[in-house]
Amino acid sequence: MAKRKKNKINPFILVLICACLLFAAYTSLSTIALGFWGKTTMGTVDSYDSRLDDTSSGMNRSRTVSKGYSFSVDGKEYRGYVIYRSDEAWPRLEEGEMRSERISYFSFFPYINKPSMLTNFDQMGAGGMLYHMLAPPACVFLFLLVTGRLGKKKKTAKKGASAQKNNARRDKDMFCQGCGNKQLEQKAP
Repeated sequence: MAKRKKNKINPFILVLICACLLFAAYTSLSTIALGFWGKTTMGTVDSYDSRLDDTSSGMNRSRTVSKGYSFSVDGKEYRGYVIYRSDEAWPRLEEGEMRSERISYFSFFPYINKPSMLTNFDQMGAGGMLYHMLAPPACVFLFLLVTGRLGKKKKTAKKGASAQKNNARRDKDMFCQGCGNKQLEQKAP
């Protein structure tokens, strides 16, 4: 008897992969939605760091920038933090120093927010828009592939085709599957 191949993924790894895919889809969807329907307000950047990664990389990709910011909506203060790749190189903020920056947010749920420069379609360019439009469907596809929901349909289709192939008669004689004796030909009524 042949051993059955075990194609199960470790549940911890599966949860980790699914969480990363959901986060990537959320990030792209929130960027697009904030670009279309987000409101803007002035916020304050209270932490800023810019790290030079590669001097030979392409445009807007040589530095990793991280910002912590806060803004107020209807008297309530919200905080946000973002990391992105850019060529922007402001000097570091001194202790207690703050800079102002435009922040996009949803009026019905201000916890979803980003700096406006990351949601502005003109600054994002065609490549950035294409990325954010294609990332959610790609994440859903990979999610279905990893969880095995995409492969099951193909397996059932293959099983149906192989069952039909096994039932096809190769000659005129029919044999009993239980004992192997040749069966007599039955005439239709």
